[in-house]
Amino acid sequence: MKRKLVIATAAAALLIGGGTATAFATSADDTKPAPSTHTITLEEAKTAAVNSTPGTVTGAELDDDEPVWEMDVFGKDTKWHDVDVDAKTAKVVSTHTDNDDRDRAPQNTKVTLTEAAAAALKAQPGTLTSVDLDDDEGSHAWEVEIHGKDGKHHELNVNTTTAKVTADRDDADDDNDAD
Repeated sequence: MKRKLVIATAAAALLIGGGTATAFATSADDTKPAPSTHTITLEEAKTAAVNSTPGTVTGAELDDDEPVWEMDVFGKDTKWHDVDVDAKTAKVVSTHTDNDDRDRAPQNTKVTLTEAAAAALKAQPGTLTSVDLDDDEGSHAWEVEIHGKDGKHHELNVNTTTAKVTADRDDADDDNDAD
């Protein structure tokens, strides 16, 4: 309900002011603190993960509690691996084979993980906290989470073919279900 009121108020202000804007969904936890500081980029963490475990990185997330990038790698050995990379030094701190039931290879995408992150950050400036290839059948999106410069948590989708950024529909549906 609170989210609908905020959206309605913002829409009314835009209409009265005559301006235009693009709205993105935000989670119910808009007051989440900024992620811990890190000094290496997503690309540096991705490179370290692939050097340690050759394959394709399909997901990366900054740990909330410690400065670590948690990377999902589909290895050249056709197994899934979890690779943790120190977010300050780019050193691999742990790696293990994931026994997840994800037994199929990730789909090929025109838009890479790095390009998806860049597109999302262009649409919503802030700190990237997570990027993950949605592996649901029929889905063609990178799911990206950003702690925005506005202090809010934003969940976005980036099309794997066009790099078009949209609000995360599942997040919007979750907000509507809470009413």
